[in-house]
Amino acid sequence: MELTERSSQLDLLERRLADLLGGGGAAPTDRPVTVLTGPVGSGKTALAQTFARRACDAGARVVGASASRAERSVPLEVVRQLVRAVPLCAADAPDIRARLASLLDAGALAWNDADPADAENARLTAAIGRALLELTSRGPLVIVVDDIHHADVPSLRCLDYVARRLSGLPVLIVLTEAPRTRPWRADVHAEMLQPASLHRIRLPLLTAEGTFQLLAQRLDIPLARSIAEESHRISGGNPLLVHALADDQAAAPRSADAPAVGESFREAVLSCLYRCDHLVLNAARVLAVTGEPLHGSLLPHLVDARSHPALGAVDRSTSAGLIDEQGLRHPAVTQAVIDGMTAEERVRLHLGAARLLHDDGAPPARIAPHLVGIGELAEPWMAQTLLDAGEQALLDGEVETALRYLRRAHRSGVGECLRARIRSALARAEWRLDPQATIPHLVGVATAIRAGHLGSQQAAGPIQYLLWHGEIDKAVDLVRHLSERADAADPQSVAELLVITGWISTLYPGVVVDRPAPAVAARDPLTLARVKHGLSGVILLSGVLARGDAGVVEEAERTLSTTGPDDEPHMWRAICALVAMIYADQLDLADDWCDRLGRHLVTPHHPTPSATLTALRAAVAGRLGDLPRAGKLADEALGQLSPKGWGVVIGIPLAVRIRALTFMDQLDTAAACLQVPVPPATFETPLGLHYLHARGTHALAAGSPEAALADFQLCGQLMQRWKLDFSGLVPWRTESARALLRMGRRQQARKLVRDELTRLRPLHVRYRAAALRVLAATEEGQERIPHLRSAVRLLRQCGDRMELAHNLADLGHAYEQAGDRRQARAATRSARALAEECGIPTLWPSALSARDGATGSRAGAAVVVQGLTDAESRMATLAAQGHTNREIAEKLFLTVSAIEQRMTRIYRKLDVSSRSELAGRLRLDRPGTTVLDPLTRGTDPPGGRPSGPRPR
Repeated sequence: MELTERSSQLDLLERRLADLLGGGGAAPTDRPVTVLTGPVGSGKTALAQTFARRACDAGARVVGASASRAERSVPLEVVRQLVRAVPLCAADAPDIRARLASLLDAGALAWNDADPADAENARLTAAIGRALLELTSRGPLVIVVDDIHHADVPSLRCLDYVARRLSGLPVLIVLTEAPRTRPWRADVHAEMLQPASLHRIRLPLLTAEGTFQLLAQRLDIPLARSIAEESHRISGGNPLLVHALADDQAAAPRSADAPAVGESFREAVLSCLYRCDHLVLNAARVLAVTGEPLHGSLLPHLVDARSHPALGAVDRSTSAGLIDEQGLRHPAVTQAVIDGMTAEERVRLHLGAARLLHDDGAPPARIAPHLVGIGELAEPWMAQTLLDAGEQALLDGEVETALRYLRRAHRSGVGECLRARIRSALARAEWRLDPQATIPHLVGVATAIRAGHLGSQQAAGPIQYLLWHGEIDKAVDLVRHLSERADAADPQSVAELLVITGWISTLYPGVVVDRPAPAVAARDPLTLARVKHGLSGVILLSGVLARGDAGVVEEAERTLSTTGPDDEPHMWRAICALVAMIYADQLDLADDWCDRLGRHLVTPHHPTPSATLTALRAAVAGRLGDLPRAGKLADEALGQLSPKGWGVVIGIPLAVRIRALTFMDQLDTAAACLQVPVPPATFETPLGLHYLHARGTHALAAGSPEAALADFQLCGQLMQRWKLDFSGLVPWRTESARALLRMGRRQQARKLVRDELTRLRPLHVRYRAAALRVLAATEEGQERIPHLRSAVRLLRQCGDRMELAHNLADLGHAYEQAGDRRQARAATRSARALAEECGIPTLWPSALSARDGATGSRAGAAVVVQGLTDAESRMATLAAQGHTNREIAEKLFLTVSAIEQRMTRIYRKLDVSSRSELAGRLRLDRPGTTVLDPLTRGTDPPGGRPSGPRPR
């Protein structure tokens, strides 16, 4: 082992050697014994070996021995090693060795460890000691004994005999010793290692710089520097452990900034502990299992009772630096100790710790980690403790920990009532990670509710999960069972039922559910407060949806400032507050709160709250017109949970993604999204309205206005039936008017959109602007311009950049038709800039905006060829008519490079190589071509209408 930070200790030994060799062959001091003291693994043996080699090189005779715990009971074993190592001249060797061997054999047979004062033992000790002293007459002698604390008692007595008679003799004795919690034979050690007769040299553990130097001898210097600090924290500066870390690092497949802790380190930790006292090993095992500090309450009760007095001696020096005041010094050390234990040892310690903590009245969170580690939960309190600890972990946001406790409790043999409570808590924990995983538990919970094993408080969560998964009939049936058994005199039961029914009425407004009689709640202020608090999210949503009350925004902010999406009840309130802000059209505020909650999410790795929050952020981005961000966030949200895991809530992210893709002209990808299964119950919730809206928008863009109109009108029917006819939810009248325009039913469209305008309040600027744009499309000539200018002004207020880009494009086209080219160019430039920001590849003026210029000719018509989209067909038509790429870019509000790329794609699709071939291919009398009037874009794209779920 390389010597690092040991130069001062080696210098002291060499000075002792120099005094020995330069003092005329006599011992230089009255303290002929030098003891190297340091923790196990600190490098004492390496230092002694280095000194022994230098003593040999200097001309001294060196004899050495190494003691071992396993040979403590072998009398005179250390002396035998010394005798075998003594160099003798050839003439005297046989006689001296034979005499020493005879003395040692006699001593081994006669030694009586039970009576060290026995006269025969004393005689033999003196005889052997005199024989050893005779060896010193042949020149300077250095005696080195490693691990003297493990030496057998007869050898210690013989060495003590020699040490006390070395005055004036050329002998230096060097011993190595590790601090112990208590000596094996305290009396013998006290005689041998008297402070007055020895010189003690202490070897401390390495410093952080010493750790780096040792690593640099084994590894590349940059790598050693990057891992030195953490390696020092792990090893405590123990050279043996640092070498082990270097071995693991060298064997690691690739270098890293953190030390690689592997098999070498684990073996080194166990080697250190086994070389320490058994008390240290036992204490380390207890500390590894309990995780307590050194002076915690469990350690004295879990180690051997006979060792209690010596526990105070367990410290860094006696434990090779592995144990300090905080317990085991590093998690890597803890894991190494645990890996070195048998399963039976771990179970015994866990069970003992759990019982001690339970008897002391410790909280369940302290007891549960030990109960997880035992076999059978034999005592009644154990499963209940695991349940209590799991529920507390859920409140603290530690879902993985809660699942570990609850799953262990669920596997035990407990009564039906307790098992039902465990399954209810399990469903709650599983829902945070994957709502789909709650389904098996919900079946058992429903059975328990019907059997009367669960009350309203334990049933509230599972019923909400049933609503999430669209199992509305089961949820209503369970509420009925709870209502029948509810104690009218129990305010808490009544409060829980009122909260549950309130949530059902909000999420499923078309479902009728009987509410419990509120007589008790009306007389109990505490119950009223509990109901109001539980329904705070519902109240916020109702204020916006039913009454269009924008004043709820302030209340929503107060709610969000005092809660978050980590704890489940808080999560529902926070989500409702955000949705209320979105429906109230306070999008910038909602976006800010979404970012704030996302940054402060305590458990961002828990998919359900994180995915829900991401879906709302996507909805905000979509309404603000940031299509790329909306699509990305929606895709991210959909990737966090499986389609089944999303339940009916999948309507939010799926709708945002479909609309974003549609507006970005990625119709095929949007059509693929429409193939994602959506639970039928989605269309019984307001969430289904968003999906219908998105599906209708896609149908309209794909050239199916009839299908789009059906979806928009279905939205209107549901909203009117549910008494939620609020444009902030879905502006179904405006969207229906768009579809009617595409079908050529302009009068009906004008009537519908004017009806929408009369219903809108002044604060609904976004929806008023959208309605004005559609109204402009129903007008003729210059009458469109005032409507479009009003819409542009309103959109600049609300910040919807996508809708603003479309309005500016329409306004530019209207100005051009009116002959005002300057205004047309300004509006067109602004539209193009906004379109690039929003990720809109193509800006088409509204279909009916082209009416004035198309009445007398087919100049505005486009040829549609099978295999090309509408956009590609229009581009191909303009190119075949002789327009340059720059002219096409001006007309279609695109860049020249975009036109070049799309023309290349058109050439490849049609298998043509020039514009002349393209013009021949687009002749109107060729088979496979049709004329598409800009007024009636009714051709389906390739693949036809995507088949999505459509309620009847």
